Amino acid sequence: MQVEDQSPAGERRETLSELEDLLHVVQEMCRRLSYETHGDAFPRVQELSALLLQARELVSGLRQAEAD
Repeated sequence: MQVEDQSPAGERRETLSELEDLLHVVQEMCRRLSYETHGDAFPRVQELSALLLQARELVSGLRQAEAD
């Protein structure tokens, strides 16, 4: 049985992890939308996907800073 960290820092780490996972799922949905429904890379969806990647990188940086 794993004991969860209920401290404010533990809650932040968990929230950042969940946010990063959520952004990954949304980015994958954008890729699917772009390639499956348009047959080719749809520029607006590609732009959204790039922004989501930037957001994931920022969240990853926040997670790393939280771990330090």
